[in-house]
Amino acid sequence: MQNKFYFRTILSLVFCLVIYLFSCRKNMGNSSWDVDVLAPLVKSTLTINNIIPDTVLHKNSDNSLEIVYKNSLYSFSSEKLFKIPDTTLTNPYFYPGTATSIAPGGMIIPVVPNDIKYPLGDVELTKAIIRSGKMLLIIKSGIKGLVDFNYKIPCMTSSSNGDTFNITVTIPAATSSANGIYSGIFDLSGYKVNLTGANGTSFNRMMTNFSAIVSPIVHGGYTTTINHGDAVQISNTFIGLVPQYAKGYFGNTVTNVTDTTSFSLFRHIIGGSLNLADVDIGLSIENSIGADFKIGINNLSSINSRSGAKVSLSPITSPININRAVDNNGNVTASTYSISFTPSNSNILAFVENLPDKLSSKLSFEINPPPIGNAGNSDFVYYDKLIKTNFNMTIPLSLIANNLTMADTVNFTMNANTTNVNSGNLYLYFDNGFPFTAQAQLFLMNAQSAITDSLVSAPNSILAPSLDVNYICIGKKETKLTIPVNENKMNELRAAKKMYIKIKFNTVYQPKYLKIYSFYQMNVKVVGDFNYTVGKKN
Repeated sequence: MQNKFYFRTILSLVFCLVIYLFSCRKNMGNSSWDVDVLAPLVKSTLTINNIIPDTVLHKNSDNSLEIVYKNSLYSFSSEKLFKIPDTTLTNPYFYPGTATSIAPGGMIIPVVPNDIKYPLGDVELTKAIIRSGKMLLIIKSGIKGLVDFNYKIPCMTSSSNGDTFNITVTIPAATSSANGIYSGIFDLSGYKVNLTGANGTSFNRMMTNFSAIVSPIVHGGYTTTINHGDAVQISNTFIGLVPQYAKGYFGNTVTNVTDTTSFSLFRHIIGGSLNLADVDIGLSIENSIGADFKIGINNLSSINSRSGAKVSLSPITSPININRAVDNNGNVTASTYSISFTPSNSNILAFVENLPDKLSSKLSFEINPPPIGNAGNSDFVYYDKLIKTNFNMTIPLSLIANNLTMADTVNFTMNANTTNVNSGNLYLYFDNGFPFTAQAQLFLMNAQSAITDSLVSAPNSILAPSLDVNYICIGKKETKLTIPVNENKMNELRAAKKMYIKIKFNTVYQPKYLKIYSFYQMNVKVVGDFNYTVGKKN
């Protein structure tokens, strides 16, 4: 989320309109002369929405404002729960009879069933729906003739039409020196898999069967001699299987997670301090998995990478037991756990006043912890319904800002129509209705982000209005800032590619906490006093 600061808005207004003024000069043939123009360039009204995005602002009944910031601290992935490994299932078949000539369409291999256990460790799956994944089927035949091979997975049916996975492929004839080989890849997305085996009471069982005939004449087949011991080897590899849904028992494992996430609310602050009257952080854990968890919050820290400061939140109650979700035909009712951190029960003020740009966490997730264990293979999981840890922060805008410095770099290019501008001044008039003073600095930068010049060589103060007995601003306070633009400065402006902006804030009446209200405004007026040459110079 991109923060929009009021100084950035001011800068855009100033230079866009200066460029507009310069570009509106008249072309007077070959004659030229210098003129001085004093003209209002822009008027604008700035509110708190230019400092803080309105998407995170909430207005209270008394018009005071608070920041409501929501972020996902950590999102649990299905692979953290269990992972279905890429697995190859191999089925060899050797012709048991004596040498026999078989006509086209004649049976070579009768239906051979296989009940193979899928290697999933202590995970016991009974059902699954495949979200994505493929099957690589490789068949090697030692039969010296074309063979039509049928491969079926009776436990796997299509979600769209209910058809069983069933394919028939033609295997090239073997030669005296090499097997005939077929290789094909099949998309398994959307297939339902029953893993309860032949008797319907087991788990991790993959049911397959295969058969083969001499290829019919329509497939180019011909009478083929089958010899004793002629072999057909089936290699079936499942690749990248990701379940959309799975049911069974997911085992008892502990997953430790260390994670760092960006925290954008204070990312433009480069210095100073901010004291807050109150902060409330709600940490909620939402379990949409049909399994019980024990969750440990081993550490939660705010990190200010600019200063190197790190503040760990304390105290944290851990571990947390959270019940399994309930599944009603795909409508999942999640189990939730919530905890609130306030100044009265934690060091939350220090945590936030660290002005972090990152949050780090160390979490542990134990699934089906003792003494719960296996609840009758009733665990379930949906791909998009997992565990979420949400971080909800409420900050009333009642604060003390002490040299709170914000900075940003913006792209900047002068219009080509400014070549005849000689020099002048920009006058910035601020009618400030906020309870803070501000000092601004603007620096020109080249394409390599190196500072080449400044527009304001020393900080200029924007003054604050007086406050009433309730510490609410009385009207507005006007301040005039002057930015000289001589000929050299104009050349630097034309060469600049970026601009670095730095603003320093201080609330008045310190150490009093001051509220920010929705009706606070700052009126900005920019007046240009420039000398430029009209027409062409001889």
